Amino acid sequence: MKRTYTIPVFLVLLLGVFGNVHAQQRTGQLPTLDSVAVFPALAVTNIGFGNLPTQRVTSALSTVYGSDLEKNFSLNLGNTLYGRLAGLSVTQGGSEPGASTPNLFVRGVNTFGAAGNAPLYIIDGYISNGAGPSNAFMQLVPEEIETITVLKDASATAIYGARAANGVVLVTTKAGKAGPLRISFTTRQGFNQAQYVPKFLNAYNYSVLYNEALSNDGLPTRYTPADLDAYQNGTDPVFHPDVNWYNQVLRPTAPVSSYNLTFGGGDKFVRYFVNLNAITSQGLFKKFGDMNDESSNSNYAKYNFRTNLDVNLTQRLSAEFKIAGSFEQSNNPNNYTTGSTFGLLAQLPPNAFPVYNPNGSFGGNALYANPVGNMLATGFFTNNSRTVLSSLKLTEQLDMIAKGLSASVSVSINNYFESGSRKSKQYPRYSISRGVAGDTIYSPAVGQLTSLAGAEETLDQYRSLIFQSFLNYKRTVGKNDISAMLMFNSDNVTVFGPANDLSTPTANSTDPYKHNNGAARFTYTYNNKYLAEVSAGYMGSDIFAPGQRYGFFPAASVGWVLSGEKFLSNNKTIDFLKLRGSYGLVGNDNIVTQGLSSRYAYTATFGGGGYFFGTGNTAVGGFAENAIANPNVTWEKEKSLNIGVDATLFKNFDLSVDVFNRDRYDIVVASASTTPLFSGIVTPNLNQGKANNKGFDVALRYNATQKKDFQFFVESNFSYFKNKVVFNAEAIQLNSRLYAAGNAIGQPIGLKAIGFYSLEDIAQRQLDPKNVPGVLSEVIKAGDIKYQDIGGPDGKPDGIIDANDRMPIGNPGLPNLSLGLHTGFRYKGFDADLVFQAVTGNTVYLGGNYFQAFQGNGQVAPIALNRWTPQTAATADYPRLSSKDNLNNYQFSTFWQRNGSFVKLRSAEIGYSLPTALSDRVRLKTVRFFVNGTNLFSLDRVPYGDPETLTGYPVTRTVTLGLKVQL
Repeated sequence: MKRTYTIPVFLVLLLGVFGNVHAQQRTGQLPTLDSVAVFPALAVTNIGFGNLPTQRVTSALSTVYGSDLEKNFSLNLGNTLYGRLAGLSVTQGGSEPGASTPNLFVRGVNTFGAAGNAPLYIIDGYISNGAGPSNAFMQLVPEEIETITVLKDASATAIYGARAANGVVLVTTKAGKAGPLRISFTTRQGFNQAQYVPKFLNAYNYSVLYNEALSNDGLPTRYTPADLDAYQNGTDPVFHPDVNWYNQVLRPTAPVSSYNLTFGGGDKFVRYFVNLNAITSQGLFKKFGDMNDESSNSNYAKYNFRTNLDVNLTQRLSAEFKIAGSFEQSNNPNNYTTGSTFGLLAQLPPNAFPVYNPNGSFGGNALYANPVGNMLATGFFTNNSRTVLSSLKLTEQLDMIAKGLSASVSVSINNYFESGSRKSKQYPRYSISRGVAGDTIYSPAVGQLTSLAGAEETLDQYRSLIFQSFLNYKRTVGKNDISAMLMFNSDNVTVFGPANDLSTPTANSTDPYKHNNGAARFTYTYNNKYLAEVSAGYMGSDIFAPGQRYGFFPAASVGWVLSGEKFLSNNKTIDFLKLRGSYGLVGNDNIVTQGLSSRYAYTATFGGGGYFFGTGNTAVGGFAENAIANPNVTWEKEKSLNIGVDATLFKNFDLSVDVFNRDRYDIVVASASTTPLFSGIVTPNLNQGKANNKGFDVALRYNATQKKDFQFFVESNFSYFKNKVVFNAEAIQLNSRLYAAGNAIGQPIGLKAIGFYSLEDIAQRQLDPKNVPGVLSEVIKAGDIKYQDIGGPDGKPDGIIDANDRMPIGNPGLPNLSLGLHTGFRYKGFDADLVFQAVTGNTVYLGGNYFQAFQGNGQVAPIALNRWTPQTAATADYPRLSSKDNLNNYQFSTFWQRNGSFVKLRSAEIGYSLPTALSDRVRLKTVRFFVNGTNLFSLDRVPYGDPETLTGYPVTRTVTLGLKVQL
């Protein structure tokens, strides 16, 4: 069984002491070590639609280099960002290759509804559309990325208008540099393995406990002593099977590999960067395609390409051409994704039937399918997707008009298409019984044998067309540095949605999503000490009513470089010190998924309805108004305040601290408190909700002197947020604890468990039923979970446990405190790199067949061994067993909540580079060998699996051997 750990307080404090650095305070050399040298200082920072010298940035930003992210093997870019950036929370979305995508949150959750909390993704200045696996950001590979920058405050995001209140994630891909041709090749070969596979009791223990559950329910037992002996001794595997279904379907390891080839170079006229990348990962399923030609092995492959070309067409005119793409293919037996397979594995008892009957047919019955039969004999499914990102930008220097003036125009065309190939069939399965003469009796077949049938399907599709134009001005006059930008952006996104029932089609999917945005930014610096910036966006969105589509989003920030003042100029402790602050208004128009009746909520819609006439109640179709139109619906708005300080101390120690307060309002909520239901109309959702989020980001870095043989760095980040619902227009509740207002966003609401009913409780209940509250319609027995009764007026007991007894329990699923620790060293040819992540302040829930014994005809896990019985009443930590779907014990309650805190080693790499003299002999600039591991271990308080993903496809760890050569 997996060991459990308590995260020591001293470890949390230690991780908080060392921190990852925000982009704005990278004033010295970067701490990252590669096989050649330490990267130079970050001289300029991408602040969105432009760059600014790092020391002059007054916004809240965090940056990570693509070269750092390369030290971790992942199929998805988002999974490389754990613990990397202050203010960025990354939650695991599963480990299934090609089907699992993490969620990113900038400074936590700021509005109601998870769909409205995603940041805006920008790749090389162009919006990256799509959600989940179709998000082009997630499909990028670290080898093509220069930096990823997270914009966190209004000063940085206001120019993105009504789309940036949840933060912005900027990606800058690598550009060609003048010089001779440089070629780099890297390969990794290794394997995946499940960190934890769910454990269930064997057939003997299952049978013993099931008999106990039947007895508890007053029903006759199913298994005789002879049955139990056969299960325990394994003497009758046909009629008394003991099948570990996970072992039948999964293998212990699965191969992975990657290949990356990069070209770069150029001269003062043409510079180019070319990247080719291939990643393959075989799934954890056994090779069922090798066993049956009409099945398939599980595998995933992704191929990325990128060409970035910079050309000086004339002395003043330059062009940037970028084209990139990703091609993905995944194969699986049984279905496109693995969810149904793992759901069956978690439900199927070990003694339900053997994998194969004596005559070679598949075991099974009408209640349960056979997982092995499903994998071998239901066909195979293939997903194919392609993403193409292309852009062309022309820039003209207009020094003849004004020195430092330039103009640019650009166009970007992006496309995503996903298709599926369904090759399906059916197979018969048979249950068996022993005849009087000891022979085998086969039941009629469940299902029938069919031939393989194919269908080609469109699973998802979208395309975007983006136009941009810029007017930029940069000038230094004496001690005055001025930069200004005017920008216009227009984008059209057409989402076609699936052409079948595999997922929910996008509402109004054929209508293009249209945004127009004008933005301006003015930055002023005096004497490299006094900094000021004013920015604004003016954006329009087509989902709102005419006359309500455009909004103005201003922001301003100031900074003061105190280390430039005379009173600190000779200070030997403080090398750099900057104070900064920002305030502004930003918006979020991603509100369709948060409860609007339709994409165009400002228009009335009609449907359903009808009347009945005559004595026969003959139905006559008609139309009725759906939710009333809301012509005033608008985007969410947020007033955002940020105060920060950046410092470099003792030359090698960098510090950055940000404190923020975000007031979100005009959140779309149901009008339950303002319009009564007895009005007889379906009321629209209104912009009435309010929320607040406050917290801080801390980032620290220590970088050892680079001239020594032994070089090392330690950097860390510490992020904390605390949000709450301020107003939610909620319906009146009998129990005031049921209101969301005043609680954290996403606060779980459930029953509070206060132990188990004792034999004395039940005896008292029989004497006076009013003394022991009932729960729903369930008959309460000793060993059932007891809940706190607060459902009466003013929170007083009313003798009934029902929905009114719920209260805030536990914490939301997103940790509100996150820490990252990145450290490494280099000694001569050896180098190492480690990334740890720690989180706390979140709660996980144990539910379904994995934890709730015998529910839904499921099996039983070891968590139930310490169940309540009259003999174990004093020590039990699990309710009495029941063969029924118990309405009392499996309520959403504190009993099934666990602390979701953990510390994880997200990635580790150890490498060795051949001495220069030796590599020169083989005419190579660099030769480096390395070993890399991802998700190597977890210290947590959940012994039943990974606290990030307790169900479905197992969380995997990856170990690879690699080689990198540079010409």
